[in-house]
Amino acid sequence: MGSLVPIVVVAIAAVLAALAAVGSCDGSVPKVPPGPNITTDYNARWLAAKATWYGSPVGAGPDDNGKLLYALPRAHLEFSTKREIASCAGGACGIKNVDLPPYSGMTSCGNAPIFKDGRGCGSCYRIRCKAPAECSNKPVTVFVTDMNYDPISAYHFDLSGSAFGSMAKPGLGDKLRHRGIIDLEFRRSLIIIIPRSMKLINRNGQ
Repeated sequence: MGSLVPIVVVAIAAVLAALAAVGSCDGSVPKVPPGPNITTDYNARWLAAKATWYGSPVGAGPDDNGKLLYALPRAHLEFSTKREIASCAGGACGIKNVDLPPYSGMTSCGNAPIFKDGRGCGSCYRIRCKAPAECSNKPVTVFVTDMNYDPISAYHFDLSGSAFGSMAKPGLGDKLRHRGIIDLEFRRSLIIIIPRSMKLINRNGQ
């Protein structure tokens, strides 16, 4: 019997090595390569994406809504995840207090072609969902304040709970959030803030 132990150990090692070689742990998880970077000259057509959400259901993303680290209780910091702490520090874009204007909780993490290694920070996007039934199909505007690495779609918006729910028909925000991953459409949105002292000029110069 004793002589069988080394043989069994060698056999188990060979099986484990074979599994590792074929990447059995990741084989069941589809990985979608990112799409081309979104720029201001892509003609503003609606593009397909996937949407998820995180944090408080009616918050600005992270559970603390992006507050400064020193404003948080020590116990919160000790038990926070790395993602929460990164968000507390302003996320990958360094934008803090995203629950306040002008962001007002309407924020999103973007994958590589949306975040663009930081060049997409602060970009505005119009997003809408047509399905499931809770979707209103009415566009809402979100700001990119962080990035995500989830390879679930060529374009992926990881939205705040508030932003995700805002795509729903009135009173159905919670039900839409319970859907998990959904399909959405998006396009760049250019928001221009003009001081009140300036006069708007149309194309005719009037």
